[in-house]
Amino acid sequence: MSARDYALWQLDRRRLPDWPAGAVRWQRPPAPPGDPRDIALAEQLTVGVIKNLLHLQHLSSHFAARPLRSIEPAVRKILALGLYQMRFLTRIPVRAAVDEAVDQTRRIGLGRAAGFVNAVLRAAATRPSPPMPDPRVDPAGYAELVLSHPRDLFERLAAQLGTETALRFCAHSNRQPPTIVRLLPGASIDALSGEGVAVAQHQTPGMFIVQGAPAPCLARWAQEGLAQAQDPTAAAVVPLLEAREGDRVLDRCAGLGTKTLQIRDTFGPRVHITAMEPSEARLSGLRAMLKARGIADIEVRQCGMLGAPPPGAQLFERILVDVPCSNSGVLARRPEARYAQTPAALRSLVMLQDRLLDDTAPWLAPGGRLVYSTCSIWPEENQQRVAGFLERHAGWQLIQEQLILPALDAEDRAYHDGGYVAILQRERGD
Repeated sequence: MSARDYALWQLDRRRLPDWPAGAVRWQRPPAPPGDPRDIALAEQLTVGVIKNLLHLQHLSSHFAARPLRSIEPAVRKILALGLYQMRFLTRIPVRAAVDEAVDQTRRIGLGRAAGFVNAVLRAAATRPSPPMPDPRVDPAGYAELVLSHPRDLFERLAAQLGTETALRFCAHSNRQPPTIVRLLPGASIDALSGEGVAVAQHQTPGMFIVQGAPAPCLARWAQEGLAQAQDPTAAAVVPLLEAREGDRVLDRCAGLGTKTLQIRDTFGPRVHITAMEPSEARLSGLRAMLKARGIADIEVRQCGMLGAPPPGAQLFERILVDVPCSNSGVLARRPEARYAQTPAALRSLVMLQDRLLDDTAPWLAPGGRLVYSTCSIWPEENQQRVAGFLERHAGWQLIQEQLILPALDAEDRAYHDGGYVAILQRERGD
């Protein structure tokens, strides 16, 4: 399968604005391209279209001279791919991008629309682009039609950060974030260097910027205990547990276990770690990683809600609650999340976050420490959740909290995502 077809398949699985999933009728399940360079191009196309979707849809409607929703969904996707190649990629000639889009239209059984696709893309190649909003006059319109951030998301950002910073935030979300890894204990930076791979020091000690390392290479480094892909903001959470020898440590929302493994790397076998996660698929990934690294002393449990601890249950001296969140602090790495920052989605998340905190609290030993973290910048998921928890639970205190905004305009060596972390302590004798 070509890089372009694989990108279309990846995009067709998503549900995005004016982008219904499953619009393309594939004759057989697609397979990834065999050439790693084609896989990389497919990923670039997929992420690029998602990050620029509203801009590309605006161009599609303009050059088609008809409303977007009057265009067949599968054709909208082919147009978006073609326009992204034409407007954002320099290595592919415009004529080739147009021809590829027309050929792709025929390959997926929409030959009747090939002439339409050809006409729209040739118009985009030869006619002036539509006027775009002036960021000084209509910043919300500029954020929507140029930076592809929904208007309500921009208005929320502007209310919290101010208009100028909100525009910088949106531009930051469209950049290509660097690949940053945490060097694991006992590993040498020399082990990461190789043909086509460049490694540079990040300003955060123990973290490095990697260029030219494909996903399979990063996975191999993690399995061999060399390095783990992780952003500095996320990596700064685990040390706040300050676990002591003999402590029982719970990673409450373990996911694939990135922070579980970091707990082990940071505090070693002198603490007793339990990783808990409701998804069996994610836990399977964690178990495979533990096996690959030869780690046998982490307890892995599939569990949603814990419930009240039974009499005599062993409590935990340290608990990490890294909750599911809106990902509003990591939009550069999670491009689809920009289209899910709705009031309804946020209400659902904060209810889950409260449930997780309330469900976990009884399992913390008196005098113990609970670290609550998100990769969100919204107060509803952060300060307000902690304040509400303290109102509901007597005998707890807030030790410290910190909101981290993404490093807007930063060079790679200073890059970091946004997020929030709070340290809560349960009083002794509670």
